[in-house]
Amino acid sequence: MKLAAAFPGQGSQYSGMCHSLMEEFPIVQEVFEEASDVLNLDLQDLLLNGSLEELSLSEVAQPTVVTASYALYRVWEKQIGLVPFGAVGHSLGELSALIAAGALPFSDGVRLARERGRLMHRALQEKKGRAGIVVDIDVDTLTDIIESVRSHDYVTISGYNSPSQFIIAGHQTALLKVEDDVVEAGGEFIPFRMMPMKADAPYHSALMDYLKPEFEACLQHVTFSPTKFDVWSTVTGKIIEPADNLAAILAHQLVTPVYWNQVLEAIHEAGADLFVDIGPNQITRNLIRENTRLPQSLSFDDQADREQLSQLHIHA
Repeated sequence: MKLAAAFPGQGSQYSGMCHSLMEEFPIVQEVFEEASDVLNLDLQDLLLNGSLEELSLSEVAQPTVVTASYALYRVWEKQIGLVPFGAVGHSLGELSALIAAGALPFSDGVRLARERGRLMHRALQEKKGRAGIVVDIDVDTLTDIIESVRSHDYVTISGYNSPSQFIIAGHQTALLKVEDDVVEAGGEFIPFRMMPMKADAPYHSALMDYLKPEFEACLQHVTFSPTKFDVWSTVTGKIIEPADNLAAILAHQLVTPVYWNQVLEAIHEAGADLFVDIGPNQITRNLIRENTRLPQSLSFDDQADREQLSQLHIHA
């Protein structure tokens, strides 16, 4: 069995995540305590008592998701013990994948997630643009719509989530025009402002370029190591190699679309026959299941899936 680990991005956080696992696995408590010390913030209290608004703030949500993902990965190591064939992270999840693969120290990863979130929240505060999800439409039709609108106003596909789900970002006027054209083509546009836990900002687009130098400065203080297993980048669409400039890849991620679906298919073609969502919630698992060309996908944050993974491990 060739298992690929998939780590979620911002938006997968939820109140109380990992709480039940803390009682069963001391390592979960240790991971959250380490992150709280690094951030000077009580993450456990925030997850149990914080408001939906607090958990949705990028500078809080991003380090929280990375911490929960790493905690679940540590449980995976103890309970299942299988080394992934490869790993991939959705946007922010690329930090989690690098931490799991030993390329990025957890403490540095949490700090980067907080700074990344702080910078990205600025784009929201400064109203640099907006974003939303397009569903029930194929990539060719959406690409034609985007190119037509972009000829006179900025908009782009900023995320390829599945064969029929995409994130778009751009100016509000452009998004309104895209919405009209998408509906006319039989699809649906859902603005991020209508979705809890989603940040209505133009992440992964050219509108984020002005923040890139600040994140590059944060990355200069981080030392990366070779990965213990293959990590696929949704920026380059390829396996991250030892000679690659990881800092440059992570900085470029701010302004580059998330080629999620394309990378999942590449990992499958490389031999992966099972995807495991190792992070809070089941959003990543469900996205993978939307692509019928991909193999089975299970979530390690789902009790039933976790039991099924334990049985698969025993049989393997």
